[in-house]
Amino acid sequence: MDREGLSKIRRAELLARLDALDSQIEAQARRAKYVSDMGWNAVLSEQRLNALRDSRQLYVSALKHLLGEDALGAREAPDSTPNRFSGRL
Repeated sequence: MDREGLSKIRRAELLARLDALDSQIEAQARRAKYVSDMGWNAVLSEQRLNALRDSRQLYVSALKHLLGEDALGAREAPDSTPNRFSGRL
């Protein structure tokens, strides 16, 4: 496999990891909402959600640096919150 082929595989892997992180964020957001709706102390759930969102921001920043500004396409939302249903993240 040539260098360009490996680059495409690496890009696909990095973007798949970003999708996995987005899934974790969505799941944690549901957990935090559930805990809050139940009237329980949601501080830890919200802290974990914020930590995941911060991690996503850092990951997107690193991807931009490694792959270039246009490599992510429409995967970065202005508020860094993933949203799979609107066609952007």
